[in-house]
Amino acid sequence: MAKEDFMKGVLYVVNVIYAVFGLVSAATGIWFFVQLTEFVGLRNSNHYLLDYRIYWPQVAPWFFIMLGLFIMMVSFCGWCGTNKESRGMLGIYGIFLILIIIGQAIAATLIFVYVDGEDTDRFIKDTVYDGYYNSQSNPDVFKSFGRIERKLRCCGANDARDYRSWRNDLPLTCCADSYYRATCEFTDKEANERLGCAKVASVYTKIISSSVAGASLLIALVEIAGVILAWKLFKSLEEVEHYIHERKEGETEC
Repeated sequence: MAKEDFMKGVLYVVNVIYAVFGLVSAATGIWFFVQLTEFVGLRNSNHYLLDYRIYWPQVAPWFFIMLGLFIMMVSFCGWCGTNKESRGMLGIYGIFLILIIIGQAIAATLIFVYVDGEDTDRFIKDTVYDGYYNSQSNPDVFKSFGRIERKLRCCGANDARDYRSWRNDLPLTCCADSYYRATCEFTDKEANERLGCAKVASVYTKIISSSVAGASLLIALVEIAGVILAWKLFKSLEEVEHYIHERKEGETEC
């Protein structure tokens, strides 16, 4: 029984790790979706009435939300199966865990393949450019674009020169501590040194996506250990049940 107790203890810890990772994955997906919605909301919707293409940055948040929720359910199943020493629940747990590992490996591979692709850059840049040009005629979009400039510490779509064609000065959001200053510095030095929001947003998208994909691969290694432990506990319980069954048959014959 000492071996079974050890495996159960390890499985308890492993399933807690799975549950935490699932929660983090779902939270990351929600956060990424909110950030993406903030960008997409800047666009002129009339320009995209006939654009039915779906880009991976639009799909990735939903995938990680669903994956996170599924991982939490599977970890709960593994916890209950371990606690009740149920071979049926452990079997289901192992099968679902294998499916999760395969899904994570495929998703991480696709992200690494497409994260540096032209489609990603085109989607991010087109969204930022459209939002920037829409901000010139829409005060609400201008405020929203300003919030993005503050958040990403960027200026304009390409750089600060974008504003020279239609403004006499740079917006406060292109300057540091803009909440406390009435105007940018006299030379606009800091604003001019900032990168355009299209470049910054594209880089951040790649960094976040690659980090999440890398974390998925790392946790997949832990999940493989979970599958092995679940299988060993499954076989161990089978042996115990077989021994008890044989003993009962022997007592009946006597």
